[in-house]
Amino acid sequence: MKIARRNENTEAPKLASIDIHFARAMGELCVLPEEHVDIWHQLLIALSFYQRQGHSCIVLGHIANTQVLYADINSDSNCERVFDFFPAFESLKTTVEIALSDNGLQSLLKFDGERLYTQRYWQFEQEVAAYIRANTQPQALSEQQIGALIDCWPSMFPVAETSEQDWQQVAVAKSVSQKFSVINGGPGTGKTYTVTRLLLALQSISDIPKNIVLAAPTGKAQQRMTESITKSLMALKGKISQSLSESIPTQASTIHSLLGVREHTVETRYNNERKLSLDVLIIDEASMIDLALMARLMRAMPEHGHLYLIGDADQLPAVETGNVLEQLAFDTNTTGAVPSSVESWVGQLCPHLPKLPVNDHVQPWLHTLVAAQRFKGVLAEVASQIQQGNEALSFAALNYSVSQTLTLPGDTVTLTDEANITAAQLQTLAKESFLPLMRAQNPKDALVALANVRWLTPVRKGAFGVEGLNRLIVQSLATTKAVKENTFYQGRPIMVTKNNRAQRLSNGEVGVIWPDSSGVLKAWFENDEGGLRSVSLARLPSIETVYAMTVHKSQGSEFNQVVMFLPELSDDVASSVGHRGILYTGLTRAKQGCLIVSRPQTFKKMVRTKAQRFSGLSYAIREPRV
Repeated sequence: MKIARRNENTEAPKLASIDIHFARAMGELCVLPEEHVDIWHQLLIALSFYQRQGHSCIVLGHIANTQVLYADINSDSNCERVFDFFPAFESLKTTVEIALSDNGLQSLLKFDGERLYTQRYWQFEQEVAAYIRANTQPQALSEQQIGALIDCWPSMFPVAETSEQDWQQVAVAKSVSQKFSVINGGPGTGKTYTVTRLLLALQSISDIPKNIVLAAPTGKAQQRMTESITKSLMALKGKISQSLSESIPTQASTIHSLLGVREHTVETRYNNERKLSLDVLIIDEASMIDLALMARLMRAMPEHGHLYLIGDADQLPAVETGNVLEQLAFDTNTTGAVPSSVESWVGQLCPHLPKLPVNDHVQPWLHTLVAAQRFKGVLAEVASQIQQGNEALSFAALNYSVSQTLTLPGDTVTLTDEANITAAQLQTLAKESFLPLMRAQNPKDALVALANVRWLTPVRKGAFGVEGLNRLIVQSLATTKAVKENTFYQGRPIMVTKNNRAQRLSNGEVGVIWPDSSGVLKAWFENDEGGLRSVSLARLPSIETVYAMTVHKSQGSEFNQVVMFLPELSDDVASSVGHRGILYTGLTRAKQGCLIVSRPQTFKKMVRTKAQRFSGLSYAIREPRV
C-alpha cells in the first residue's frame, strides 16, 4: 500500500472490494466511542490491504501521522478518495486497545503494543518463533562423537593453518550440534558445499544412519538441489568412504509434496498430529517459503528432528505473506560466537582457523557464508553494490551503453538505455538468444540451449512484461520456423504452472516441446538421473511459454546469460517490484553475464529502494508474547 506524507505527489493504489468488506465486517463486531470509529475503520482497511501485499501485520508507528490516498475502487480514472491523516501513535494505540477490549474481536485480531494482526498471521508467527526458541540451544556431543568428527574433518575440509576465517567450516562445526540452523549466503558462497559436508558430519557421529530428507519450494529448485548435491558428493569421491557417501540422499522433493498439501484446502497430510518420518530435513531456497508454509512445516517436524534452512536472505521473499528467512537473518553479524562450552569443541575441530571472538548478541542459529567462490568479477561487484543500496557505485561498476547495438553481454554486466532501442533491435536480440534452441538436434541439446539464455522482467503485463516479451520473441522466431503463439511447435520452451502428481510434474519445472523418434511432438523434461523423460501433450497440466519469465519465477534457477528488462512502473506497481531485491535476484541468476535494458534513472531508483515487509517474527523470537 502506498502511504503518502503530506504534499507528496504519488499515484494512488486501488483498494480491492475485500478490503472494504473486511473493514465493515470487523467494524460491526465492536462498539466504539464516536471519535474512534473512523480511525478504526481506516486501520482495518489498511490491515487488509497490507496483508494482500505480503505483510503479516501493520505497524502503527509506520502509519502514524500519515495520510492514506486510495483510488476509487469503482473507477478506472485517477479520482481519489482521501482519508484524513492518521493521528499520532498513541492515539492509534488507544483506538486499537479500545476496539480489542470488546469480546467480539479478541479471537479475531491481535495487537502486541506496536503491530496489529489478524489472528491467523499472528498465530503463524508465534508458532515459528516458538519452534526456533525451542530448537536453537546446542546439544552436547560426546567425546566419541567429537573424535569421529575430528577423524573425518580432513577428508571434507582443508586443515592447513590459515589466518583467514573459513565460514563454511564454522557453519558445519556449529550446525552439527543444533536441531535448527540457517545457512545463509549469496551466490557462489558454497551453500551446497557446506550442506553436503554437514550431512556427512551428521552421519559420521550417528550409530545408525539418519533418515535425511531434501526438499525445496518449487519443482525447479528441487531439481537444482538434486543436481548440486550429486555433484558435491562426486567431488568427494575417493576422499570419503563409499558407505558414508551412499548414506547421503541426492533426490529432493517439493515441500508441498513432502507435507502432502491438499489441493484447494489448507490441510496437510503431515501436521501436529501426524509427524514426518525423518531425522534431518534440509530445505533449499528458503527465502521463497511464506509464513504459513513455514509454520505448517515446523508443525510436522518430529521432536527429535533436525531442520536446516538454506538460502539467501537478500533474495526476494515469498510471493505469499511473510519474509521468514529475512526475519531470521535480521542481524547478519556472524563474526562472533555465543559464549558456551560448544566453542571448546568447535576449536578442537578447527584449531587451524582463527578463534571466534565472543559475541553475546550473535544469533546462534544463523551461519552466514561470506566468501564467494563461483560468483566473482563484475557480476559479484555489481550485485554487492546493489545489496548495499549504493546506486552510484553499482552504476559505475557496470558497462553503460547508449549505442544502438543490443547484444548478449558475454562476461560483463551491461545496461542499455531503454529509450534508445528499437523493435528491430529487440527482434535481433531475440534471435541471438533463442535461435540456438530452435536449431538444436535433439531435446537434450534443446534444454541445454534453453538454459544458456533467459529473459527476465519484474512484471507480467506491458511491452516489457512476460506476456509482451514472449509475444515479441515468438514473432521474431516465426520468420525462420513454423512458430506460432499459443500452439505446440518444436522448440517451444514451457514452464509448468500447476503441480501434477500423476505426471510427476511440479510447479516451476521447465521443459521443451520436441518430436520423439516417430515425429510425434511431446514435452521433454530432465529426469532424476540426469536423463530425459517425455510427457504426452494431452497429459500436460497448466503450462506457459517461458522464453521470458518473471524474476520471482526465476528463483532457484541459473542461466549463463540473463537479459533483464526494467520497465518504468507506476507507483502502485513499483511499490511491490520496483526495488533492489528484484535487481539482485535477477542479476544473480546469471553465471557469466547480464544485459539490463532500463533507463538509468529507473535502475538507480531501484537500487536505492529497499522493499520492506512488515513482520513481528524477529521480535517474537527475542521477546515472546502471549
